[in-house]
This record gives sequence, structure tokens and C-alpha cells, in this order.
Amino acid sequence: MKELHALVDYENVQPSLEALAKLAPGFTDVWLFHGPHQAKQAQAFAASHERVTLVPRSGQGPNALDFHVAFYLGYVAAKHPDAELVVVANDRGYDPMLAHARMLKFRARRVGYKVIVAKKVAAVKPAAPTDVPAAKKAVAKKVVVKKAVAKQAAPKPVAPDKVAVAKKAPAAKKAPPAKKAAAKKPVAPKPAKAVVPAKQPKPSSAPTANPDAKTLARIQKGFIKMGSKAPQKVKPFLRHVGALLGKGSTAEQIDVMVAKLEAAGSVWFIGDEVVYGRK
Repeated sequence: MKELHALVDYENVQPSLEALAKLAPGFTDVWLFHGPHQAKQAQAFAASHERVTLVPRSGQGPNALDFHVAFYLGYVAAKHPDAELVVVANDRGYDPMLAHARMLKFRARRVGYKVIVAKKVAAVKPAAPTDVPAAKKAVAKKVVVKKAVAKQAAPKPVAPDKVAVAKKAPAAKKAPPAKKAAAKKPVAPKPAKAVVPAKQPKPSSAPTANPDAKTLARIQKGFIKMGSKAPQKVKPFLRHVGALLGKGSTAEQIDVMVAKLEAAGSVWFIGDEVVYGRK
């Protein structure tokens, strides 16, 4: 049986197991690369198939997970030289690496994934049926009624000898010309009052405290106080960061705080292990 290894960039695309079966038909192994905030989704995916290997991102930085995928592609190619390698991602940055792998006679390629959103079709209302014969009858009835009314309203002919001769109306008298209005003297405009600018409030000299910096310092102190009791694995570490942020904190807020802790050198990750930098 030929092996097919699917390497999924889970930060870039999140296909379901059924979608992955269409992207890489007959896959035997799945390597799922994910960030800290995707740990729950990745674990649920791994529970649905027995040959799924989770690869959590180590450290923080641009294209960090991409280099993980590149490293494992070489690792899998060396361990299984006859296997087919499929990188599942929409990132075209993988293409030069895969072209080089094909030049070295490895079967390697990339497939993209797009979520298809079904469009809602507006329901077409059926046209109201029209009774054509009844409509024609109604129109014909209206025409008959109009003719009868017009016949009654028509004036009767009058004999020529009874026609009254209208008298000429006297010409209207011309109105006397209006007297010219005396020109008014121009009124000099009053000088505008000088506007005194309002006094501007003096800027406060006291510096405003940064709430994000306070939260970061509080979480750093919290882990330092815990000492050796601090979480050593990624999952309980993320759960503890959420508890320190407060009830109702989201996965995005937890991920942002983890990135700040990494940037400050307070913590970093090696696989699923958490390493603390004591200050």
C-alpha cells in the first residue's frame, strides 16, 4: 500500500476530515500544524482519525508555522521516500519548495481549500391568477356606463332666434401709475464686536497608565509567584492565562497575551512544553 501524507497548515485553512478526504484522496497520515489558540480544534480533529499527528507551533514570528511545515516535509520525505506528500494550504509561498522537491524526484504538491458558502435563493411569489373573461366584462360595463352619462350631459340644441346676444362689457379703466417710492438712504453697518477666544484648559501633566501593560505585568508576576507549580504544558497554560485575564476572555485575547509574553521573553514553547523566563 502506497502512503500519502497530508501536511495541513491549520493556521491558514481549517478543512474538516470529509473535506480533507476530497483534497487528498486515500491519505494514510495527517500532520496537523496549529497555533496555541487552535489547540481545541486540532485536538477534536485528531480524535476523529487514528493517524493524525499534532504539531503545535513553537515560538512567535512571521511565517513561523510555515517553517515548521517545511521542516517536517523534509523529515517525512527522508523517512518515507516513496510516499506522496500533499501540503494543504492556500499560501503559494510553499510552491518553490515543492517544485524543488519534485526536481529531486519526490512526489510533492500543494492543494488549496476554500469554504463554499451556499447562497440563499429568494422565494418567488406566484402571480395572482387573473380571470380574463370577468375582466373583459367589467371593462365593457364601464364603457356602457360612460356612454350613458355622456348622453345625458350633452346640451340640447337651441333655435337660432332664441340665442341671446351677449352685450359687450365696458372696457376696464386703466389704473393710475404708481408713485415712485422715495429712495431710502443706505444704513451704515454697525462694527462687529471683537470675539475674545476662550481659555484653553491646560493639559494634565500626569501620565495616563496603559491598562495592557498593567495586565501583562500582573500575569508575569502571577507566573513568577507560582514558581515550579506553573503549568508545563500548552493546554493548561492557555487555560491559566484565560483565568488571569478574567471571566469571559476569548481565544483571540488569550493568543494576543501569549504573544506579548513571548515578545517580553517571559515564556516560550518547545513542542507542547512551556518554558518560562524568570526575571
